Amino acid sequence: MEYFVAVAETLSFTKGAQRANVVQSAVSAAVSRLESELGSALFERTGRAIRLTPAGRALLPHAHALLEEVRAAKDAVDAVRGEVRGEVTLGTLVHPGPIDLPAVLTELRRDHPGVVVKLRQTVRGTAGSLDEVRGGTLDLALVSSARPAVPGIRLTGLYAERFVLIHAATHPLAARDPVELADTVAGDFIDFPEGWGNREAIDALYAGRGLDRRVLTEVVGFEMALELVRADLGIAFVPRSTVGDAAGIRVREVPDADVRWPVQLARAAGRPLSAAADAVRRAVVGHVAENR
Repeated sequence: MEYFVAVAETLSFTKGAQRANVVQSAVSAAVSRLESELGSALFERTGRAIRLTPAGRALLPHAHALLEEVRAAKDAVDAVRGEVRGEVTLGTLVHPGPIDLPAVLTELRRDHPGVVVKLRQTVRGTAGSLDEVRGGTLDLALVSSARPAVPGIRLTGLYAERFVLIHAATHPLAARDPVELADTVAGDFIDFPEGWGNREAIDALYAGRGLDRRVLTEVVGFEMALELVRADLGIAFVPRSTVGDAAGIRVREVPDADVRWPVQLARAAGRPLSAAADAVRRAVVGHVAENR
């Protein structure tokens, strides 16, 4: 059932096997056995593409329910022994801000040594992480969504940090004091790809003011953004905590651009957390609360 769900939600035997951490042949064999036992095909295979048959669509919610019951049963037995055990896949941002993940994991290991956390740093930004949380590839994820509500997702706000404008000390904006948002549109921008939370927030800021800007270079790391700004290849808005070495860079607050970088903990709205995942959730939220 676990392998069937993995394939059904990814619509790929290859991706389903990766999600289940087994070889593809094992997934294919298990699904074939399940189809034989049920006497019905669960997937339609057209070339490399697959889709659920009516029987597969009918089975999927029951498969989810069965897996939830098995997990709940394991949690109940562990609770009798006073234990929390299990694997949790936690997605994380490239830069989690003031969240000290090593400290969170150290505390979690001390309190729940039976919990195994698999950290996955995003390669597709918040949009990709939210898709993986909905699909079940991630149990939890640190995300940055400019939208307060996201379909199929429960968001727990952790903190919000102000964006600052950074430019090279030799950039023409260095002669302006203060710098207003309209002053920045003449420059070339360095930003993250579309789908990343910080890009979404800044795009919304300019669109809301009816201003157009030109993103000349896209990066997926704040360190690279700083280096490109330092080389005077563009300007950028970044969360203040990402500016470590500011040599050769001006860090400016733009008075008419009070926009915040929100960071939230995301979980699927319609899927209960396992005891292990809930322990991770409480560890993250508790860490943020203690260090505000």
